[in-house]
Amino acid sequence: MITAKFRTPRQNLLKRKPLFVDQDIINNLVSKVSKACNIDAKLITKKGRYRPQVLARNMCFYILHVHYKQKAAQIAPYFHRDRTTVLHGINTFVNDVEVVPFYMEQYTEVRSKIKIPKLYSENY
Repeated sequence: MITAKFRTPRQNLLKRKPLFVDQDIINNLVSKVSKACNIDAKLITKKGRYRPQVLARNMCFYILHVHYKQKAAQIAPYFHRDRTTVLHGINTFVNDVEVVPFYMEQYTEVRSKIKIPKLYSENY
C-alpha cells in the first residue's frame, strides 16, 4: 500500500512552538500552591499519597497544563512522575473542584498570585 505524504500547511508552520517552562517558574508555582494548601513545598514533589499532597500536586499539574500549555510528558520530569500519572492528576483536578468545597478557593488564590503568560494570543 502506498501512502502519500503531504506538505505541512503554511499556517501550521507559522504557529508558535510550545513554550518550555524553566525550573524557576515551576519552583515559584510549587511555593505558591504549598502556601495556599498549607503544606510544605517539598511534599508536593515527593512520593506521598496523602490527600492534601495529592490535591496540591494535581493543582500544579493542571496549572502547568492549562495555563502554561505544557504536555504531560514535559510536566512529568519536574515532579518525578510518569506522564500517565500527570494526565490522571489533571483529570482528577477537574472532578475534585466539584467535590472538595475549599479547593476552588485555593485554586483562585494561586491563580491570582502567579503570573500567567498570554500564550498563543493574536497580538504577538
